[in-house]
Amino acid sequence: MGAVCGLRRVLLHFGGVLWLGALFFSSATSAEGGAAPVTSVTVQSATLASQLKLTGSAEARRHSVLSAELAGLVSELFVDDGDHVAAGDPLLKLRDQPTQLEADFQRAGQQRANASVKLARLKEKRQGELLKSQAAAQDSYDIAEAELRRATADRTAAEASVALADDELQRHVIKAPFAGVISRKQTEVGSWVRPGDPLLVLDEMAVLRITAPLPQRYYSRVSDGASVVLEFPALPGEKISAAVTSKVSAANPNSRTFPLLIDLPNPDNRLAPGMSVDIHVSLVGADKPVLQVAVDALVRQADGTTLLWKITGEGDQLQVAPAPVTTGRTAGGLIEITSGPVAAGDRIVEQGNERMRPGLPVRILAEH
Repeated sequence: MGAVCGLRRVLLHFGGVLWLGALFFSSATSAEGGAAPVTSVTVQSATLASQLKLTGSAEARRHSVLSAELAGLVSELFVDDGDHVAAGDPLLKLRDQPTQLEADFQRAGQQRANASVKLARLKEKRQGELLKSQAAAQDSYDIAEAELRRATADRTAAEASVALADDELQRHVIKAPFAGVISRKQTEVGSWVRPGDPLLVLDEMAVLRITAPLPQRYYSRVSDGASVVLEFPALPGEKISAAVTSKVSAANPNSRTFPLLIDLPNPDNRLAPGMSVDIHVSLVGADKPVLQVAVDALVRQADGTTLLWKITGEGDQLQVAPAPVTTGRTAGGLIEITSGPVAAGDRIVEQGNERMRPGLPVRILAEH
């Protein structure tokens, strides 16, 4: 009985080896003799829609680092990080008691000056009446008139002193120069600050500025006021129509690109500085025919480069070769090929291009 069981185990083991060998032989034969099924597209030379796609970022149109005009101790802080403020809102106050006392003193001096002017005016009027009735000498009237002028000048000086004290008092309070959000608070109550120290950072939110690098070859084809369509990853599926505010004529010396600026109203605060955005810019001028291919045929490498898999050969002897390319505009599912070893009429792998390798035989299932 034991001998029979042993024989069965030997036969089962031998059968398994034969089955695995047959499977390996079948797979190898298929890999060597078969061709990878793909669909293909043809490189075309035609005009592309006059639109350029750029990638930009949202920034605060107005960004202000607020500081104090005077040295002093922070006595009150009315805001915190993330607070929304209106133009003119008080944000921070320095200790102002000595300045407040000085302002009170100057106001008291102004009251004395007002009283002196009133008294001097009465004397001048009385001396004028006496002079008319010849009951007083001309000298007495001249003295009264001079005292009135001096009192009036003293009052003007007192008013200026009060205005100066009030201005000094107001400079102890930092107010919001425009409506926005406190994006950073850099001080606390009890801190001693000096003029120019950064205390608060205020970013405007009502209008954001979209900035994107415009390649120099398109500089003359984008005009102020050109229509654009914005797509934010933060608002999936939503397209926002806007217009180019301006293009800066000073180029980035490293990339030879020009800043393109788009001011975008943001009344609901759905967007924020730092967000990325895809920008579709309408171009002016007639388009020349360019090489273009379906976007799906493009393969993006891990190092950021792009390539196409070009189909070579005829009949049943088709295989693929990599064709590194650089790209330009996109429109309607097509992308412009600005350089690379491809020409109009070349067949390119569209579906199945993620499995390609140089020299791999392919079989075209459909041509688009």
